[in-house]
Amino acid sequence: MLQRYLAIALVVSTGLLTACGQPNPTGTLMVYANGEERLSQGWTSKDGWQLTIDHAYLTIGSMTAYQTKPPFDPQTGAQPEAIATVEFPDAVTVDLVADDPPLLGSAPAPVGHFNALAWQTLDPTLQLVGTARRGDVNLLFNLTLNQPLQYLCGEYIGEERKGILAANETTALEITLHFDHLFGDGAEPPTAEINQAAFGFEPLAALALKNQVNVAQATLQERLSAADYKRLLEAMKSLGHVGEGHCREVSS
Repeated sequence: MLQRYLAIALVVSTGLLTACGQPNPTGTLMVYANGEERLSQGWTSKDGWQLTIDHAYLTIGSMTAYQTKPPFDPQTGAQPEAIATVEFPDAVTVDLVADDPPLLGSAPAPVGHFNALAWQTLDPTLQLVGTARRGDVNLLFNLTLNQPLQYLCGEYIGEERKGILAANETTALEITLHFDHLFGDGAEPPTAEINQAAFGFEPLAALALKNQVNVAQATLQERLSAADYKRLLEAMKSLGHVGEGHCREVSS
């Protein structure tokens, strides 16, 4: 399902030429997707299902990287005040279960600190293929989530800063998906905030036929309770991050 990695970028706001016709210094901006260690190592959901993910296909519709002043805080409800913008308009589908985070796009960009990122998904947003085990029960699952999502994110937060681009150099930004927001984390107590909000796996297990859960979102909307389906939608909205940095989902 991998389409293509490299996106065509349009650099606007600052432009690539100064008023006198001399080129502004540029480098290369790369954007990756990261599903974190849970996807490669597996983990236990909030309701006790041991999850092993074989494939996690993510479809990105477009991305926009910003240099903003002041720094952008997505939790304020404001829009980024951009002084430079790089757009990645091409759709791409990647498998997040990989040895290294897959590349979503690469483009020339003006030097400076890219401290905000906007991105949206296309149908199908996510397809998760794997195995869930609890006790003597072993379920194969193929889950397709079609809900389009649109995020506005601030600065990447992690062990190292990202997005600082020097002339003739390369820097990276990262879209991070926190799958514990979807399924919860059995290593945390049930009262933990992550487990209170997460959808979990038990509602999916209840839909199994012959030890298989093969469902798309339309089936989930039809067969889940109204409360469980609402929880699924809210959990999906909280998937998107930039490292540990926050994003605001703005599609609804």
